[in-house]
Amino acid sequence: MQPKVPSNSAIASRMEQDWDARARENAEFYIATGNERWSPEDFFRGGKINVENDILADPQLIRGDGEFSRMRVLEIGCGAGRMTRAMAEAFAEVHAVDISAEMIALATRNLSDLRNVFLHKNNGVDLSGLPSRSCDLAFSFIVFQHIPSRNVIENYIREVHRCLKPGGMFKFQVQGCMAVESTHEDTWMGVPMSLDDARALARLCGFELLCSSGEGTQYFWLWFQKPKWPWIPKPLQSAASQALRHVRNALRKRARLTFSTRKVRPGETYIVAVPAFPGQVIDIAYEYSPAQKAPPVIGVVVEWCQLDSRGKARIPVPADHPAGRVRITGVRSRTHCGPWFRTNKTIEVAPKLAP
Repeated sequence: MQPKVPSNSAIASRMEQDWDARARENAEFYIATGNERWSPEDFFRGGKINVENDILADPQLIRGDGEFSRMRVLEIGCGAGRMTRAMAEAFAEVHAVDISAEMIALATRNLSDLRNVFLHKNNGVDLSGLPSRSCDLAFSFIVFQHIPSRNVIENYIREVHRCLKPGGMFKFQVQGCMAVESTHEDTWMGVPMSLDDARALARLCGFELLCSSGEGTQYFWLWFQKPKWPWIPKPLQSAASQALRHVRNALRKRARLTFSTRKVRPGETYIVAVPAFPGQVIDIAYEYSPAQKAPPVIGVVVEWCQLDSRGKARIPVPADHPAGRVRITGVRSRTHCGPWFRTNKTIEVAPKLAP
C-alpha cells in the first residue's frame, strides 16, 4: 500500500511550526548557515552582496531602461529581512512574504525604518494577500530548497504567475541534487528537481523557462518568465506592442502632475494636481537634492496624499524641511494599485526665513 501523501495545508502547517522554532532558536543561522553567530552588520552585508550579485548584476533581470528604482518586487521567504533591506534600497517597493510569524516579527523589527517594505505573513501555500498583476519581478533564494512537496512548490509558482505583470520574471533557486532523499516530514531537505522537472513545471504553471544554472547542485537557479503576449500569435506581437505603446503614451499624458508654485519655504503650503486620479490616494517616487553639496536621495512616498474630486491636494511643507530641490520622477494610484507613470516635475524648498 502506498503511503498517504499529506495535504498541502498539512505540509504548510508543519513548515510553519518548524520555521517558527528555528526562528526562536537561532534565526540568523538557519537563514544563512555560513556562520553560527552573525553580527547584525555581517548578516545584512551578506544579504546586500547577494542582492548585488544575484539581482542587480543579472542581465536577465535588467529591463530595457535598467531602472530598478521604478519596479515593485516580490520576495518569497524573506526570513528576518536579510536580503529585503538591500532590495528596498534598489527597488521602488518590496513585498516580502514568509510562512513564519516569528520570522516576520524579526523582519518587522529589523526593517522598521523602511517605508517601501511591506511584510506579509502567508499560509505557506499561496499568496492570497497580494493582488494579481501587481509585481514586476519575483525572487526567492534558499527557500524552495527546503519545501518537501512538489505540489506546494507548484502552487507557489502558479501564485507568482498570478501576481506578476505580463513579461515579469521569477528568479528562484531549488534543490537540484537528485541524490537527496526528501520526505514530507522533513522541512529542511526539500524535494529535488531535474532540468526536465523544471521545464515541465514552467509549462504547467504558464511560464517560459528562460534559462537555468547549477543543475544537479543545491543551488539550482531557474529563470521563469511570464509571457508578455499569451493570447497573441507571434506574427502579431509587433503590431500589438506598437499599439500598446500608443496607449501608454496617452496614459502618461493623462497622468501629468503639476504644482501651483515652483518654490516654497518651510511652513508654507502648495497645491499638487494630478487630474487623471480624482479622489484617489497617490504614491510618488522622488529624487531629493540637498542645497548642500551632497549625493541626491532617491525614494518612494507611499500614500503621499489624497486627491479631491478635481485631482488636487494641498501639501504642507514641514517647518523643519531642509532646503533643496525635490524632483518627482513617478506617480501612481495607490487606490487602484496601478502602474507607475513617469513624470519630471520639480519643486524647490527655499531656505527658511530668519526670524
